[in-house]
Amino acid sequence: MATADRLDADRWDRVGASIIHADCYPCAREWSIPAKRIDGDGLFLIWHGLGWVEQDGERREARPHDLFVLKRGQRLAAGHDPRRPVTVLSVGFRLRDEGGGDGLRPHALPDRLRLPRPRAATFQTLFTDLIGLHGDGAPWAAIAARAACVRLVAETIRLTAELPPEARTATSAPIAGDDSRAAALLAHIDANLARPLTLAGLARIADLTPAHFATAFRRWTGRSPMEHLRRRRIEVARAMLAEGDAPVERIAAAVGFADPYHFSRVFSRLVGMPPGRWRRSMAHPFAP
Repeated sequence: MATADRLDADRWDRVGASIIHADCYPCAREWSIPAKRIDGDGLFLIWHGLGWVEQDGERREARPHDLFVLKRGQRLAAGHDPRRPVTVLSVGFRLRDEGGGDGLRPHALPDRLRLPRPRAATFQTLFTDLIGLHGDGAPWAAIAARAACVRLVAETIRLTAELPPEARTATSAPIAGDDSRAAALLAHIDANLARPLTLAGLARIADLTPAHFATAFRRWTGRSPMEHLRRRRIEVARAMLAEGDAPVERIAAAVGFADPYHFSRVFSRLVGMPPGRWRRSMAHPFAP
């Protein structure tokens, strides 16, 4: 086994799973999930119907055999075409290593996987096995359900590596090396987007020199610290634009842009259109 594969396998020796929910949801015509930040991880398989899932302000079509990977801290919203209501298989969970770190963070998982039909059948079986065990109530079933949850996650990681790029949407960068330090820094950035954040200030929090911090941060995330900060500010701004009618100026200030014109320029560069136009484009995709 290659060294990198061995390190990944060793990491799973220390991971424990706790299940928040697991069920099959035939959704009513009026079903929707209002935008909210989620405090666990999840897998969300579209079984029937046609809908949409929005993760951190990015709305994507959801059709049968689409597997959505929900990540702790994401802002999630969802809905469907009332004429074609969705049925979903869904599990929410937390994976933690022995130090309390996030078990998913080191893996480069996409937001959405489009499963080929044979793989979709396999995942439906994995979901229904997990759902049955979670609903059993017996102590042995609870243990088996946690193992089934880890199996489902492992199959998702494997499928991510095997499917072609066009089947994967918005693959995140993994966090390698010191996972706990990286996770703490990313959480600090998310909690302080409205404040002035500098390379030197973040380096002090990491207890590294600015040069060493910049190198480590790129290793953890695949981006420079300031590029990550800009993208997170715009991702959160997109979620705020999509979920309410707050003025653009107020949203700009909430994510750390004192100048709304500068915010609009950065938003347009990263998203491809100005904030106001992007908000209008977020109308329900199935409206006549």
